[in-house]
Amino acid sequence: MLKNPFQVAITFSLVALCVKLIIFSLGAQHGDMERYLIYIYMLILLLAVFFGIRSNKINNPNPPTFGEDFKAGARTASFLAILVAIITFVYYAQIDADFFEIKKQPLFEKLAVDAKEKAPTMNKTELTAFLSNQILGINMYLSPYFQAIWTMFGLVFMGLFYALVFTFMMRKVSGFK
Repeated sequence: MLKNPFQVAITFSLVALCVKLIIFSLGAQHGDMERYLIYIYMLILLLAVFFGIRSNKINNPNPPTFGEDFKAGARTASFLAILVAIITFVYYAQIDADFFEIKKQPLFEKLAVDAKEKAPTMNKTELTAFLSNQILGINMYLSPYFQAIWTMFGLVFMGLFYALVFTFMMRKVSGFK
């Protein structure tokens, strides 16, 4: 049995890593699977928060308060978010390093078309500034660092919401007392 929220988070982050690596090994990391991976992460987070709160209830000799239950769920979600963000960064920086280059290609092609359309109406310095800003934005947004940060923020905020909902539910349902 998992004894504390950190063990729960480590266990479920390993599950998230396995899912990500299985999808990569199948070569299905592009297209619809990107959206499905978000849903899979939401399910993993949901289960981790549930088991984090549940382990807190099991390990406390006295019935935990609402705040203690919420803290256990939030702690689990936050630690899971940090671990999954690290996994995401390493995955996109080392394992699937071409992922963002593939994503950038259609954007750069569209940018070239836009630049040709804007060339007659803009002078050279305006066009250069426009292109450099667009390229900078694309390179920043589609990078392992940015992806890891947004993954962490998203998981933390969803995890806090899940912790709040599960804390309320576990107080109202008699089987969890």
